[in-house]
Amino acid sequence: MVRKQLYITEQQDRALKRQAKALGVSEAELVRQALDEMLREVLGARAHRREALTRLLDNTRRLAEQHRLPAGYRFDRDALYAEREDRWQPSARR
Repeated sequence: MVRKQLYITEQQDRALKRQAKALGVSEAELVRQALDEMLREVLGARAHRREALTRLLDNTRRLAEQHRLPAGYRFDRDALYAEREDRWQPSARR
């Protein structure tokens, strides 16, 4: 074990003493249990976020593979804008 020293409020001290007595454990043991639980939650949340990110990236890769442009396709910005302008011209509206 490693010895740690920390400051807590008087309210925290009273609650710690009360809870340790109610559970029949030392204050130090109660603090260790609380710390263990908090660390499990933090590490579990990190694992969940990592898993969610992995799923997102896998789905993104799968979608990218399914929507590939034909070989030799060349993007033509001018043609794209000309097509958009044609669509939005007042004479093109009905």
